[in-house]
Amino acid sequence: MGRSMQEILIFNAFMEHTRDSIVIKEYFANERGEFTGGKIICASSTKARHYGLNMSTIRGCTDFDLLPREQAEKALQDDLWVMKNRKPIEDQRETITHKNGEIVKVSVTKFPWVLPSGEIVGVMCIARNITIRERAKQQTQDLVVFMRRYVLKPLLPIYQNDLENRNTRNALKPVIFRLMKKLREVNHLKA
Repeated sequence: MGRSMQEILIFNAFMEHTRDSIVIKEYFANERGEFTGGKIICASSTKARHYGLNMSTIRGCTDFDLLPREQAEKALQDDLWVMKNRKPIEDQRETITHKNGEIVKVSVTKFPWVLPSGEIVGVMCIARNITIRERAKQQTQDLVVFMRRYVLKPLLPIYQNDLENRNTRNALKPVIFRLMKKLREVNHLKA
């Protein structure tokens, strides 16, 4: 088997089995250098599945065929920016609506598809579903607020009262310090 055939088989296997939503879109530049088109020439099976399609039937679609108009317009503007500036967009957080109405949070990376001649012919996009990660982040923030409001805040006056009464066997001191330390660590992780 020749190297080219092997590379095609590897690429096809990757596109079939990756969990990321990957799409390659072709654009054409007119005589003024303006890009038109945006048709999908290749997509991962995950991308196709999101819209009730397969890797063959998604070919030829545009974002306007798959997404709500506002989301499709944003995708087009991002594509045009990437091609015009010849720079990637990396880890951009977006909300996407799938055909079945499911709303997901994704991390999007787009980069120009450049031929060896230097000509830009499209955009390659990788979107990773981060819905679970974002939900966990929000739950962590909610837990920190709860711990401060309903655990730490009520304990502090008891601790202060024991200090004023010179109760040297204050059992709350190590608990409060550990709790405050953990809350600071979580806040540091959020930043």
